[in-house]
Amino acid sequence: MSLRLGLVSLEHVHSRNYLSCLRGMPGVELAAVAEPDGRRVSNHADLLEGIRLVSDYHELLLPGILDGVLICSANSRHKPMVLDFARAKIPILCEKPIATRCVDAHEMLAVCQAHEVPLGICFPVRFSEALRQAKRLVEQGTLGHIVAVKATNRGMMPGDWFVDPQLSGGGAVMDHTVHVVDALRWLFEAEFTRVFAHAACRLHPIPVEDVALLTLEMSNEVFVTLDASWSRPNNSFPVWGDVNIQIVGSRGVISLDLFPWTLDYYSEPSAKHLVETREGNLTSRLLENFVDTIQGKAELAAAGLDGVRALEVVEAAYKSIATRQAVLL
Repeated sequence: MSLRLGLVSLEHVHSRNYLSCLRGMPGVELAAVAEPDGRRVSNHADLLEGIRLVSDYHELLLPGILDGVLICSANSRHKPMVLDFARAKIPILCEKPIATRCVDAHEMLAVCQAHEVPLGICFPVRFSEALRQAKRLVEQGTLGHIVAVKATNRGMMPGDWFVDPQLSGGGAVMDHTVHVVDALRWLFEAEFTRVFAHAACRLHPIPVEDVALLTLEMSNEVFVTLDASWSRPNNSFPVWGDVNIQIVGSRGVISLDLFPWTLDYYSEPSAKHLVETREGNLTSRLLENFVDTIQGKAELAAAGLDGVRALEVVEAAYKSIATRQAVLL
C-alpha cells in the first residue's frame, strides 16, 4: 500500500519541484494538494492532473486521508498549519524557515512533541554528498585546526510574498541565512554564539532587504562570513543561485559548490588538489528521508529543533542590524 502524502500550499517557489519529485517516488501517492489561489493551481496544472485538489487544507485533517504532509506556504502561515496537523497526529515536513519568530517556532516544536508527531524542516543541503564528504574530512582531522568559513547563499530576488514583510518575516536574511547556518551546525556539531550583520535594500524597489552580510562566531571558535543577498541577475544568470562554502583549516582548504555539488580539496601536506563533481537531486533525498521516517526506517535529518536553532541566528541578525551591535546567542 502506498504512503499517502499531501502538499499544503503552492506559495513557495520550491513547491513545483516537490510536486515533480512526489509524483515520481515509488511507494508514494500524492493524495491531495491544498491551495485556495486558482492562479497558483493553473500555474502548476501540468503536475496536478489526477490529484485531488482542495481549497481549504482543513479538509485534509480528517482521519484516513494523509499519512504525512508537506507544508509549502508563506513563512507566516507555517505556525497555524503545523499546529493543526500536529493535533491531527499527521507527520509534517515544513519549508524553511520554520517560522518568522522564535517564540512561534518554540510553540510549534512543543505541540509536535506533545502529540508525538515528527516535524521535519526542508534543509536539503544536508543531503549533499559534497557536504557529507567534507564532514568526514573534518572529523578525520585531515584539515587540521578549522580556522574560518567563507560562505554564500545568493539568489535572484523571488518577488511575490517573499517581499511582503507580513508574510515573509523579512527579506534576504530571512530567506537565505538558514540553509548555511544549518549546514555548518551539522558539519561541525557546534552552535553559533555571536552574530553581527549588515543589510540594506540596494538592488530592487522592495520593502525588505535584498543585500546582507553576516559575520558569525561558533562554539568551536570558528569564524564565519555569509553573503545572503538576493544579488543574482534575474534574466541573464544561468542558474538560480548558489550555496558555496569554503572551509579553511591549518592543513588544507575545502571549497564546496552545492548546486550541483562540487568538492575542491587543497591538501597542504600532500601538495595535492583533488576535485570531485556529481549531479544529484537533493529534494528527492529530503523527501525520501521524510518517507523513511514515517515508516520507522530512519530519523529526520533535520528536525524541528534544527529549524529553531537556525531561526535564532536569523532573529539575532535582525537585532544586530537594528542596533548596529554584535548580538550574543
